[in-house]
Amino acid sequence: MTDTTIAGDFTAVLDLPAAPEDLIALFTSPEGVSRWWGPTTGDGKIGGVLVISFGEHGQNAVRVLQTDPGRVVWEPVVADGSTPTGHTHEWLGTTIEVEVRAAGEGAQLHFRHRGLTPKLACWDDCVAGWNHFMASISSLLRTGSGHPYGS
Repeated sequence: MTDTTIAGDFTAVLDLPAAPEDLIALFTSPEGVSRWWGPTTGDGKIGGVLVISFGEHGQNAVRVLQTDPGRVVWEPVVADGSTPTGHTHEWLGTTIEVEVRAAGEGAQLHFRHRGLTPKLACWDDCVAGWNHFMASISSLLRTGSGHPYGS
């Protein structure tokens, strides 16, 4: 279900029981992101910034660079007035890329955090985190309940 590339960027591929448009919607609005990653505010349109809260650990923020019917690209940023998480500085200069394709009776999610590689100090923690949140997406689409931060 999840395939992490140890030699390069973090990647995951999930086969999910959802229509492609329902899956991509999880990445294009604060409400969608809140269902699998964590409490989110902001704007999911191109040029907008989504801010994901991790309580006392701070916030991750991403600027939306692209939203197409089958592709979303985010750029991690430091949002004005936010308290960045401990790994935010390592995420600057990376991109988070999501591609969704119809597959069988559902959809296949191709997730890539380009630039998140083993050379970064946060690698182990970030891989564990992304694996948790990929499982959260899977759970959300299979059971109706994800495992976002704070749930």
